[in-house]
Amino acid sequence: MKNLLILFLFIGNITVSAQIHKGQNLYHGSHEHAYFLFSNQVEKDLEDDLTVYFQGLGKVSNPEKRVVRLEKLKNNEISNDLEAIDVVFESNKKFQKLSFFFIDKDSDVLSAFQINDRYALELVEGFQKFTLKNLEMKLAKENIKYAEANLADAKKDQSKIEKSLESNLKDQEKLGKKLDATPEMLTKALSEKEEIVGELYSEKEAEVDTKTKEDLEKASTKKEKEILKIQKEKEKAETKLSKKESEFDVLKDNLFKAKALVRSFEAILKDATEVLADLK
Repeated sequence: MKNLLILFLFIGNITVSAQIHKGQNLYHGSHEHAYFLFSNQVEKDLEDDLTVYFQGLGKVSNPEKRVVRLEKLKNNEISNDLEAIDVVFESNKKFQKLSFFFIDKDSDVLSAFQINDRYALELVEGFQKFTLKNLEMKLAKENIKYAEANLADAKKDQSKIEKSLESNLKDQEKLGKKLDATPEMLTKALSEKEEIVGELYSEKEAEVDTKTKEDLEKASTKKEKEILKIQKEKEKAETKLSKKESEFDVLKDNLFKAKALVRSFEAILKDATEVLADLK
């Protein structure tokens, strides 16, 4: 869930300007007419997108650092005087500014009166839509990764609970067997003690020598301790079994929730995959 929150913040912080602006921008030391847009995408991503976009329209080059040039346009409805388009990148580390300058054969920038505004806007808006779609696809892929990570974590949690349930049942089985065996052990110990006491206090007590009497008394005391130990072990096992039964109920509820969470993340991952497929 934390991963999804990070992704939503990521999406909210990476956007592309929804408007194309027109006005004066700096080109080779002079203010010239340009079409420009703002973005807070990474400069390299924008430059890569622009290169790919321009490759479908003509010849692409980089005459200067932070400048992408389009020449030999395949279709030119922008201006009869158009020879090339230079896109200049500016950045203040918080956002990017891309200025599109339309150049004639003498390397002069065309004025607004020399440009067919409709087709110039179409070209710049075309790039804007192209880079936005690429951004959406990148985010959609990240969304899938986050969904996959959350699903994997949920499955691990489910597996841990299932193992805990299995271990709990084994412990209950052992404790149950121990308690089942207790009455027989207790009966045997009591019977053995009774025999010792009977021998110690029989009618032939007078015939029992001192050493034998001491041995019988020690055996009786030892058997009494054994009986007490059996009883304590029984009480301890009963307490443990009761605790295990309570833990089992909690684990069952947790497993139900864990399985529901896994199903939820499976649905989220399925939808995330469909979102990416829709963008392609």
